[in-house]
Amino acid sequence: MRITAIEPFVCDGGLREFGFVKVSTDAGITGWAETYDWHTSASLATALTVMGRRLVGEDPRRIELFNERTWYGGRPGVPERMKVIAAIDMALHDIKAQWLGVPVYELLGGKFRDRIPLYWSHFATYRAVWPEKLGVEPQSTYQEWAEGARDVVAQGYTVLKTNLIQEAGPGMRATLPTYRDGAIDRRTLDEAVNWIGTLRDVVGPGIGIAVDVQFDYRMGGVVQLARALEPFDLYWLEVESFDPDALLAARTQTRTRLCHGESLIRREQFRPFFQKHVTDIVMLETLANGITETRRIAEMAELYDVMVSPHNWMSPLGTMINAQVCAALPNVEILEIDMDDVPWKMDLLTHPFEIQDGQLIVSDRPGWGTAINEDVIAAHPLPASRLA
Repeated sequence: MRITAIEPFVCDGGLREFGFVKVSTDAGITGWAETYDWHTSASLATALTVMGRRLVGEDPRRIELFNERTWYGGRPGVPERMKVIAAIDMALHDIKAQWLGVPVYELLGGKFRDRIPLYWSHFATYRAVWPEKLGVEPQSTYQEWAEGARDVVAQGYTVLKTNLIQEAGPGMRATLPTYRDGAIDRRTLDEAVNWIGTLRDVVGPGIGIAVDVQFDYRMGGVVQLARALEPFDLYWLEVESFDPDALLAARTQTRTRLCHGESLIRREQFRPFFQKHVTDIVMLETLANGITETRRIAEMAELYDVMVSPHNWMSPLGTMINAQVCAALPNVEILEIDMDDVPWKMDLLTHPFEIQDGQLIVSDRPGWGTAINEDVIAAHPLPASRLA
């Protein structure tokens, strides 16, 4: 079996750009993967086209050989190179699993679990800030947003994640806090307490509430925020940093659980964070690391007694990919899912995924268990201004 073509695709996903890569073979087997660069997907598509030429004519089943040759055959450490490797690595896993007639999880040691617990991500955020993208009526108060959590809990979700959205006046759009070069101000702290406090009052003590602030605050701001939210017993506070010592210092100053890792690639970047036992839960970006590397990072996490939770913010193909990874890894705690989204999102898949009682049912179909509907991609092109 030989690779005959590597074709990238991009489309406008409303809240972000969706990117995909299709790898075709002379055996009639096609592998799909999702690319990861939500603001500049067109540039990654170009990189995939250029680097993918080297693989045409190669055996798609030799995944490790491809990864090593591509990483060390150029200049290792360049993030764009890893994103290309990750995308093609995932597509090759899809091809190999289909060739064997098995789900991808069989290539990773077999099924460890049949169902994957999910947390409802970006709860209220999109509805508050970008209601037109979702086609819903705008809401503007903490109480209105929090009331929506009753429906989430009724569907079986036991954890939801939100952002620090702030109330707006009548007829005005809700906002996210103003970025202040990593500092946090008094208003943001007060509004965070108001929002999370209102949400906790609605869902009660038994539902986990996670808060995501990414790189918005440097460690001093992270400590202030984590302490301010301690009364609400967060499931986790999600933060990012490239300095394990700074993050460790923040962790020692609060009892709020920290989650970290979405922005890191390869074991080399994760290792110092594991060695210093910095965070309680590590978030893995499968789409930026690929299946092979994600598996290795998760195994390293297990050595340091850490649970993992894959980042899962992109298209539903990413969900199917992460489902296969989570099905095989023993130290997975929970998986992210975005249920508030553009209304046509699930049309991208030939076989949509299934959720029951807040849990994702692992597909037993070969490969990812689905493919991409190219007509749906074509129906949502990127604006010309983002292709130039």
